[in-house]
Amino acid sequence: MKILIIYAHPEPKSFNNALKEKAKEVLEGNKHEVQISDLYAMKWKAVADKADFTELKDPSFFKMQMEQKEEKMTEDIKAEQKKVEWADMIIFQFPLWWFSCPAILKGWFDRVFSTPWSYSWPKIYDQGSFSKKKALISVTTGGPQPMYQERGLNGNLSKILYPIMHGALYFCGFQVLQPSYWFSPAHSDEARKMYLSQWEERLKNIEKEEPIKFHKMEEYGQTGLPEDKENDFEILGKTN
Repeated sequence: MKILIIYAHPEPKSFNNALKEKAKEVLEGNKHEVQISDLYAMKWKAVADKADFTELKDPSFFKMQMEQKEEKMTEDIKAEQKKVEWADMIIFQFPLWWFSCPAILKGWFDRVFSTPWSYSWPKIYDQGSFSKKKALISVTTGGPQPMYQERGLNGNLSKILYPIMHGALYFCGFQVLQPSYWFSPAHSDEARKMYLSQWEERLKNIEKEEPIKFHKMEEYGQTGLPEDKENDFEILGKTN
């Protein structure tokens, strides 16, 4: 497989970096091709604005989606889009900051996932542009696992990350794999060793994994509700 790792952490000595390097080592060792976008090292521009375009269709009123349709994006955006097109799978490696991903990664989504390249009606969800590609998020937390359970202080972590896994990745068609969560790695050498071992074991057969079974577009009726009572938010919550 061709696997792209989108890495978002500013510290080279971090556990996030260790997870990224372990992924590269294991995947290449199993004959996969790997590319890495190290967003901090790249000094990735996190803010989507007029500067993302070499020329504006309407300089008097900036509308992001309209300008994206003209496909006059800057070279840094085009380069990332080429990586996405190349990849069979994307792994997103990042820490949980303020119940989401770091701003630099959000900026990657904002700028790279342009329309109609990554989505356009009705090319969304299982009919989306990237429906033949897989995606996986690997996330570290500061707090311990009990804090991120359904009844925990912070709530269900998979539901917290619904906007990324469902709202960005599945929306654009990706087959989203079960997330990998690494709880409170900063507080235990033994936990870090165990996590790296677990990560290695998972990655050895990552190409065989089946995605989370979200609803397909055809399963939604005229009301916009699925025929069964369980929505994708609840389905994702079971992956925690």
